[in-house]
Amino acid sequence: MNVIQIDKTWSTYLSPRWLEGLVGAPFLRRCREGAATQEELHTYLRQQGYYSRHFTRYLCALMGNVSDDRDRLALTQNLFEEMGLGDMGNVPHSRLYRQMLADMGVRQEDQPIFPETQALIDTMLECCRDRRFMVGLGALCLGAEAIVPLLYSAVVRGLERSGEPLERMTFFTIHIAGDDEHALTMRRIIQRELERDPASRVDLDYGAAKAISARIRFLHAVEARCAPGAEPAVLLEARG
Repeated sequence: MNVIQIDKTWSTYLSPRWLEGLVGAPFLRRCREGAATQEELHTYLRQQGYYSRHFTRYLCALMGNVSDDRDRLALTQNLFEEMGLGDMGNVPHSRLYRQMLADMGVRQEDQPIFPETQALIDTMLECCRDRRFMVGLGALCLGAEAIVPLLYSAVVRGLERSGEPLERMTFFTIHIAGDDEHALTMRRIIQRELERDPASRVDLDYGAAKAISARIRFLHAVEARCAPGAEPAVLLEARG
């Protein structure tokens, strides 16, 4: 799979500085170059699993602060698709992820959650629960859905170069295609809110910057824990 770049239509919302931090993450660079080791890739898969299993919680938390019925309906469609009830297949995405790990022989329980992974989870929940709706939209739309094609296509390339067949990566491939539409759904809400209240851009940028910064630290931790002589991961109890 070719690595997908962020569409230029997002340039109004995604700061070049944020994208440079993501693209420059050593783990993603090594994936793009086909140089990521199996240890790095499996570490990413385990830690991403800890993060992604809470995705419906992030979305539900965001919806809890939505006052417009139309917006709730649009976001509910995203939720249904994550649960395997929409156009992105009929299997819950959490189950797809577990099956992908099993097919690759990766056991999530073999590695504890990293502090950086827990921090990313906590950041997403905090932003999505914020009563300022645009903070949550910044985190979930700009800090997650909009950058999925960039992130996942690099990971898929790394996995392919390591010898994994593409058919084992259904979780990633359906999100590369489907999350683009999810992001556009949220972007339409963002555009309308900014027209109504231009000052809400401050909240939007706050949520996006906070989520992307946490994700960059998460990506750096993947490589750092796999470097020669790295300290063992600190055992944390995963929490929501």
